[in-house]
Amino acid sequence: MTIPAKLALPFLGLYATAIPAFSQGTYSECAGEGWIEKSDEAFAADCVDMAFNGSLEERQKLAWMFFARVNQLIDDPDGKGMSDTGKVPNWMAWPTDPDTFGTTKAFDFSTDPRNVLRPSAEKKDLEAGRIATADPDGANEEVTRNRISYDYLRQNGLTTKMDVAAFFTRNDYVDMPVGSIELKASWLQVTDGSPVPEGALTFAFESAEYWWRGLHIMVKMKPLENPGDVFYSEDPSWFWTTFEFNDNTGVAHVRETLITQRAPLPGDEIARLLDEAALGGFGLEAYAPNGTQIRFTQDGQGAIPVILGHTDMEDFAGVPNTAQPRYWTRFDASCHGCHATASYNPETQAFFPFSVPTGALHPGYNKADSSGTVHYLGQGFKSLDFMWPIAFQAH
Repeated sequence: MTIPAKLALPFLGLYATAIPAFSQGTYSECAGEGWIEKSDEAFAADCVDMAFNGSLEERQKLAWMFFARVNQLIDDPDGKGMSDTGKVPNWMAWPTDPDTFGTTKAFDFSTDPRNVLRPSAEKKDLEAGRIATADPDGANEEVTRNRISYDYLRQNGLTTKMDVAAFFTRNDYVDMPVGSIELKASWLQVTDGSPVPEGALTFAFESAEYWWRGLHIMVKMKPLENPGDVFYSEDPSWFWTTFEFNDNTGVAHVRETLITQRAPLPGDEIARLLDEAALGGFGLEAYAPNGTQIRFTQDGQGAIPVILGHTDMEDFAGVPNTAQPRYWTRFDASCHGCHATASYNPETQAFFPFSVPTGALHPGYNKADSSGTVHYLGQGFKSLDFMWPIAFQAH
């Protein structure tokens, strides 16, 4: 990640001091000195072994490292910053979905962080494999991306439906570059009837004050040997994690009983990682990963699905009542599985309908769109490399 010139904290002292590797002494290329200042591409390449061959504990550490990297603090010259600190996380200066797909204007990466909430469309408005754009701010979920991801999408004409069709006359699949980062932040408006939970970070957008409920993180770590095999391959290429506010109602129950791959870090280790990233005391320790994911199933053999999600962002996947996560007996959320079906059929010029699969996929996996037409994954759909925003936002 290229550290922006606007960084508010004194990093020179940090970089002059050696950053110790993790206590286990493994994966020093990833976790050793200078991990916070590397480019996104270099960090992903250096950490691929830790991501895909490490233990759950090591993957949890890597999740915290990604969280620290994307939350590097920059000044908020036009606002009060997060929780009135005058600073905001770096990703609040990244392009959102509307900045990427909703305009022909190139995004200015040197601009100040935004003070306007720019949400993506709400999941409940699913229509024929894409999200409707009417009244999009009900969910208050903002998707942002780093420059590597943004440049690939724009330069390859993957931001309009017409250009997506043209792309697939020349290509068999989308293959995002190593180091691509896609984030999704969840906000909830602060009102008299819905106050800020103690310890949660807040931000005063121009429209109203919101508190921050969490952040999805997906990072492209390496290409698949056969990038067109995304639908069925258990070989990992993306790293997934989702951070949630620790005191969200029901999150402890979901983490402990329904999430399948998690290994919580001791508080002192979390504090050390945040201190190394010059983030100690900002309030990020009030959030934690619900888990991590790198493939469809736990052992890569198709037996036990990996379950991972956020109780607000994936509330539609909770059973029995989506609004009561403390009582959920099932959580049909799987980042890798859901995103794997993001695809386009050049023959029918249709995106595969949004669905929530868990576990391994096969060519017969199908979903009906809003008109009742059933689409089968194996009938000509081409991979968008886990990139649902292409299907949701390309108009």
